[in-house]
Amino acid sequence: MAHKFDNVTGEQLREIKEKLSDKWWRLDNLYMIENERGELVRFRLRPAQKLLFQMMWYLNIILKARQLGFSTAIDIYLLDEALFNNNLKCGIIAQDRQAAGEIFRTKIEIPFDNLPAWLKTRFKIKSRQSGTTGGYILFEHGSSIQVATSFRSGTVQRLHISEHGKICAKYPEKAKEVRTGTLNAIHPGCIAFIESTAEGVGGDFYSMTMKSLEATQSGRELSQLDWLFHFFAWWQDPKYRAPVPASGVVMSKTQREYFDAVENAMNCTIDDEQRQWYVLKEAEQGAEMKQEFPSTPLEAFLVSGRRVFDATHVMSAEGDCEAPLVVYDMEPMTGKRTKSDKPTRLDEQGQLSLMNMLLVWEFPDEDEDYAIGVDIAEGLEHGDRSSIDVIRQSTGEQVAHWYGYVDVELLAYLVKHIAIWFNKAFVGPERNNHGHAFILKLKDIYPASRIYAEQYIDREDEDETLKLGWLTTKHSKPILTEGMKPLLANGLSGIRWIGTISEMNTYVYDKRGSMNAQESCFDDQLMSYMIAQEMRVRMPVRPKKKDTPREPTHWMTK
Repeated sequence: MAHKFDNVTGEQLREIKEKLSDKWWRLDNLYMIENERGELVRFRLRPAQKLLFQMMWYLNIILKARQLGFSTAIDIYLLDEALFNNNLKCGIIAQDRQAAGEIFRTKIEIPFDNLPAWLKTRFKIKSRQSGTTGGYILFEHGSSIQVATSFRSGTVQRLHISEHGKICAKYPEKAKEVRTGTLNAIHPGCIAFIESTAEGVGGDFYSMTMKSLEATQSGRELSQLDWLFHFFAWWQDPKYRAPVPASGVVMSKTQREYFDAVENAMNCTIDDEQRQWYVLKEAEQGAEMKQEFPSTPLEAFLVSGRRVFDATHVMSAEGDCEAPLVVYDMEPMTGKRTKSDKPTRLDEQGQLSLMNMLLVWEFPDEDEDYAIGVDIAEGLEHGDRSSIDVIRQSTGEQVAHWYGYVDVELLAYLVKHIAIWFNKAFVGPERNNHGHAFILKLKDIYPASRIYAEQYIDREDEDETLKLGWLTTKHSKPILTEGMKPLLANGLSGIRWIGTISEMNTYVYDKRGSMNAQESCFDDQLMSYMIAQEMRVRMPVRPKKKDTPREPTHWMTK
């Protein structure tokens, strides 16, 4: 098949060659691809694909709805990088061997082999290999592009990991190889894309997505080793629409509430044609609809088990999350706060993280009382994290948050300094497990009158001894969750941190009816927040300071 640029006049050819320096012109005009019917058509950037390239950072994680064409667009981008730059190694990792062979044939070979003849001759090939399990092309100008299921050695300057969610779900060993090998070979200045539809919670793609979502929503400046989070919902693609009957969209009350929650969470408008398409598609897709065509980032990851909190209410609360006013690196022993504009800590996956940082949405108000909830862990990496939440007593709004790994004694000092800063806040530490050691230290360095004292609420005898701290049991957990549910239902959750919402999303009933985080997920940020809300209700009322009468100054009063 002849390319449209093969039969042009000399003058037209000169104009075309002048445009070759414009990458975005090249992406919209040079490359041919196969469409769904196997026909050779010109590749054109769709609106969502253009938006990705306009917003892209060095490292990019893309959570997407199905059939938005990001895989094709990114592979064409990498092919273009290999063609028009010297000494660049470009790599594409596919989910399996069959996918690698198909990607190389359709996304690399067809676009390259169907370049205009006068242009293709400029790119001398040093070596080329293709097959059903992938392939590569090495050009004489030193650049190359390869499709495989992993890259075991060497570095790549341009990388695309396709459908990483599927890799993590189906091939955990391969996912580990990608994490420990390929991702460790990424250096500052590399451009990388990890894109996928979601495949349930858990695994590397889920954890990397949540961390990049948190980092992106923190509002802080990203470094070249930070992953920028991108989410593309079904409602962002113009093709997902359906004609509306004369009688209007036929939808249930639940669906109407769902669309309202999406609009609140994503600050968007979903019109009737979009709603009609969704209602029809949901009838076809059933339970898979949320994963295949998500409306919000957190909805994309299907949860196994019955949720404790209503999904629509949680989605509405998601829309109230916002970037903190300031982020501090707080020294536990001294309480010294250092403003942090860029993340500096690496987590266990080598990803820059907001863990062990104090996120602050409001500075202390001298006329306000504050409650603090503390979930205490052992302090060892790879285990549960400790979490601290500070909320306003008057409104229940989250004003500060900390989560991370620190040993119990240092955590006690950290809580002490945060509590003193927030007007000697009323502290409710969880008493379970490592909470005992925490409380022993805290009561030595902070007034016991400002630490919650709880009675045993599940003892059969009448001798109810007061104990410091909140004891979380199968009897007391419902007190926390049932107190939280009406706040969510009435849009008064007060939650500002997306990490708290994400844990609320994966908090489920297990087979025995107990409430816990879904397997491979956490609930520490949720627990500290719910305890803080409970402390808000239970904290003692402190008498307000009375204004000291001033001496009269007028001469007639003397």
